[in-house]
Amino acid sequence: MKTQFLNNSKLGIFILAFTFIAITINAQTTVNNNPNTSADFTDLQTAIDAATNGDIIYVQQSPTSYGAITINKGLTIVGRSHSDSGYKSEVGIITFADGASNTTLKGLKTSSVTESNLGATITDLKFFDNEIANFSLGNADTFNNVLIQGNILRGSLYMYANTSNVLINNNVIFAGGIYLYNTATLLFSNNVLALYYGVNIGNSSTGLLNIDNCIFIGNYGVNNSLVTLTPGSGTIQVNNCITYNYGSGTYDFSTGTGITINANNQENTDPLFTSVDPASTTSIAAAFMSVFDGANDDLTLQAGSPVNDDGLFQGYTFKNFGTPTGIPSIKVDSYSSTVPKNSNLTVTITAKTN
Repeated sequence: MKTQFLNNSKLGIFILAFTFIAITINAQTTVNNNPNTSADFTDLQTAIDAATNGDIIYVQQSPTSYGAITINKGLTIVGRSHSDSGYKSEVGIITFADGASNTTLKGLKTSSVTESNLGATITDLKFFDNEIANFSLGNADTFNNVLIQGNILRGSLYMYANTSNVLINNNVIFAGGIYLYNTATLLFSNNVLALYYGVNIGNSSTGLLNIDNCIFIGNYGVNNSLVTLTPGSGTIQVNNCITYNYGSGTYDFSTGTGITINANNQENTDPLFTSVDPASTTSIAAAFMSVFDGANDDLTLQAGSPVNDDGLFQGYTFKNFGTPTGIPSIKVDSYSSTVPKNSNLTVTITAKTN
């Protein structure tokens, strides 16, 4: 309740007015599919179906996937991490359907982000600190205002023509094929693209695609490996980016009609990450990376890095494991294997806030 006093000096009276404001308290729901645990729900889709717009759903860590989900209301869904050992929250295909505007996803591992293909119009989606195998929006449904930040992106990335006002920044991207439409309203910047044999970025519009402040790294033993740029009917311009091959060959931007590689780019220049391990198959610098393990890499930049203005992050802190900020966690590190009757159980735990 808000109390408001209005003073009318001419009439010499005070009018006391009460304005009642309806306050909606968004529910916070916990989902946990581990056996012998307590939570509001054990099934994530059931929790989504029971939720209302604005609710927050916390998805607890589990060795078992929570399965495919369809989101048809504006929710915030928060996992514990996408790859921190013992803290993974994994789901299957995530489908956005009519009503899913104002949804935020954090700290989840998922096989796919896709759409209902039923002509829905969905606005204001945010993806933070997730690992996403395949990403595809805007084919039949319409999406406006999409922020993709701080994620690990694998497999493929398609932002079709029915997307607008899309920002893709501060991600680590292993996708071999990146195809971007409606580039007039799309910003692709400050990403690390780390497929060992090179990436392919296609402009699928008639406009200009700008690629800004990105780091392209590979590890390939063949000379003249390329960042393959495919302008199609449009054009591609590369600004303030770096390429580097941790293997024996070079790593250059492709050239040709419709491609502009500005003079501020640095090809075959070590970005000087604080720590990467080309000998490890789980490092972004590996020759044949199998599964990225963030424990092997520190992707901050050394003091002598040639990357201008810290072009990787520009003040953004990338979380290797996708642990959302502000979520406390407790992990059991060890416990007594056998305990005599009426004796104490010895347990060692680690507690932290992200």
